[in-house]
Amino acid sequence: MTVTTTSNARHVLFRLSEPARLPDTLLGTLRDEVVLAGWMRASGVLHDVQLRSPSGTSVRGLAGSVQVVALEGSIALSEGDVTCGLRAVLARETDTGLETIAGEIVDARVGALEVMVTAFDEVTATRRAGVWDLTPPAQGGAPAAAAAPAAVPVAVPVPAAVPVPEAPAAPPPAPIQAAPALAPSEPKPAAPKPSPTFSASAAMPLRPIRPQVEEEEQVYPDAGDVVEHFAFGRCEVVKSDGDRLHLRLGKDGRVKEIALEMLRVTPLPPAEGSAGRHFKLDRKL
Repeated sequence: MTVTTTSNARHVLFRLSEPARLPDTLLGTLRDEVVLAGWMRASGVLHDVQLRSPSGTSVRGLAGSVQVVALEGSIALSEGDVTCGLRAVLARETDTGLETIAGEIVDARVGALEVMVTAFDEVTATRRAGVWDLTPPAQGGAPAAAAAPAAVPVAVPVPAAVPVPEAPAAPPPAPIQAAPALAPSEPKPAAPKPSPTFSASAAMPLRPIRPQVEEEEQVYPDAGDVVEHFAFGRCEVVKSDGDRLHLRLGKDGRVKEIALEMLRVTPLPPAEGSAGRHFKLDRKL
């Protein structure tokens, strides 16, 4: 199990109507809004729905109009493109009364559909077998482990040797006298064993030294520069605040706002006919 926490969420609200189709029109809107990971909810009316059964073994066609009671799905990347799950609960009137059907929408014609998308710009997610595969944000390297403190030797006192008095020298005429017996020496008290928990002589462990890593200076696009966006193609930078870019799309002149934290910025040679710098913007996977 992978648990990912995000502190920022962006909400995108829009309405689809005829002649829009699912999932093509929905995915096109997600590409335009640069939603690479998120959750979608919708309700409304659909026509001529192709519905895959919950077991995934068959596709059923529902002719006519159906009411969308609930429509939800995860948004993530699959094979380099945005995908979205379309698990739905549908209802329609039949000759025998109200019929409720559940499954995953394969294709449908939109009558009117209200959509709310919650985008998680901090999360990188892919879809495998129709479900999320979340990748947690990259973490910094772990600090270097501190060297184990060297063992401090504990000095054990050694009892001093007891001097042995020499026998007095006997005068020549006197007989040799035996040396007096030595009094037994008192045993020295044994040295106390060091406590395994508390010891006055134990050295305090050293604080680990964190390696200093020099941060490379990152160059970001600024107003007047040209970028090659992975989804929008060649665009002109209208405004930049260091975190987000406002791009003027080359194909229709619309201005889009995108977050730089989800993109990998690569400098390119100067573009022909442009005085500004030239960059490439790719997904940061």
